[in-house]
Amino acid sequence: DLQSNLQPDLLQEFEFRFQQVHEEFYKALNERYPNLSPNDRRLCVFLKLNMTTKEISAITHQNAKSIDVARSRLRKKLNLTGTDQNLSIFLAQLGS
Repeated sequence: DLQSNLQPDLLQEFEFRFQQVHEEFYKALNERYPNLSPNDRRLCVFLKLNMTTKEISAITHQNAKSIDVARSRLRKKLNLTGTDQNLSIFLAQLGS
């Protein structure tokens, strides 16, 4: 549904609903990583949902390379650089 409508209002509604359903995830994310930007948090949500770079790219209207760069920067902000920890798995376990 997100991909078919691709409207900013719909994306904001999705984030709001996700935050309501996954309140513990947001709480843990904000407590442990308060310096994340809104775009970083949005990327975390998509990754927690196990979305691919291509799917995220389609929803956010960003090129896949930009998503890859954002993922790398997010890994750094989450102190996961130099580790074998999978970013999606790390986020899936956060707040669980």
